[in-house]
Amino acid sequence: MSAAPDAWRRSTKLDLSTWEPRGALTGDAALVARALRAWGRPTGQLLYAGRVDGATVVLARDGEQVARYTEAGGPGRLEVFPAPRARPGGAPPLTLRATSAGSRYLVPPWVREMSAAPLFGRSPAWRPVGIEDGVTAPVPAAGGRCYRGPMLRLRAPEIASGVPYTMLDLGGISPAEARYRPPGPAKAGARDGFGVWKGLGCAVEWPAGGAEAATAWEFWRGALPEGARGRWICLRLADARGGSVARGVLFTTHGGRTSAQRTGDRAGTWDCSRLRREVVAGAWWRAPSGRHYYVAAGSRGVARITLDGRATPGRYAATGARAPALSAAGGPALSAAGGPGQEVAVLR
Repeated sequence: MSAAPDAWRRSTKLDLSTWEPRGALTGDAALVARALRAWGRPTGQLLYAGRVDGATVVLARDGEQVARYTEAGGPGRLEVFPAPRARPGGAPPLTLRATSAGSRYLVPPWVREMSAAPLFGRSPAWRPVGIEDGVTAPVPAAGGRCYRGPMLRLRAPEIASGVPYTMLDLGGISPAEARYRPPGPAKAGARDGFGVWKGLGCAVEWPAGGAEAATAWEFWRGALPEGARGRWICLRLADARGGSVARGVLFTTHGGRTSAQRTGDRAGTWDCSRLRREVVAGAWWRAPSGRHYYVAAGSRGVARITLDGRATPGRYAATGARAPALSAAGGPALSAAGGPGQEVAVLR
């Protein structure tokens, strides 16, 4: 079972069902049969069969699952993943193979251009990635103790007016769609979004199995005590099974130096999504003087923040603590009020 060539041009659903099979071994019936037998499926949609960096790889789809079968000099290895869901730009690339030289991807048949950049420097240093018969050249992963990409930029001239879209390879069968939302009505600049993703690379724990979508929402930006500046991010990670986690991160800058701290996680909620747009976060923060403050800030729709029963109008509130040991405590009771009928999620 396979899709016809250019099936995507005749469909309004740009999902995996419209991908024609690619690769030099699509006609190898014995290879495809071995892959399906290992998967325990009598049939499936063939997406790819070919040789990739010294291995033979088969990608197949059956309903809401994708299987990757690899033969590399020993017994065949089967890996099964939830099928990535279609997005506004269509289904994402699929990872064929990852080696020390980098990862190769099978891109959607409508994608014509791809670039990659590590999360280093002040702005992304995009470099073109070659594509042949839908398979990319190896894209190396940056080393180090923090996540440093790669960040991918894809372009499909015939889809969505050819506007490029950005993805992050977080592992799993496909990269995650990466979206940066600036505070308020401001438009996102390329450098702003890149800087946030670079900072998050060391600030949070990334899911081992990858993610389907990653949204970094900068819901507050403003002044902190003692002349410091703050940027509060809600990072929402969603997977193909419908699960999600929202993670708060506070970036603080003083004297040209920026640091980051985690400020709470909430799993399995609508927080920081279109279904629950308002959020407030709070954390103990150590100022340049060494003094500790409990700071709290909310998104644009927050009208009042309450700390231990004391309400402060607006989107920001802070209280000091004389003893540094208080920074390890749970902090004051935190809540916030928005407009009528608006529930405000609390990240702490």
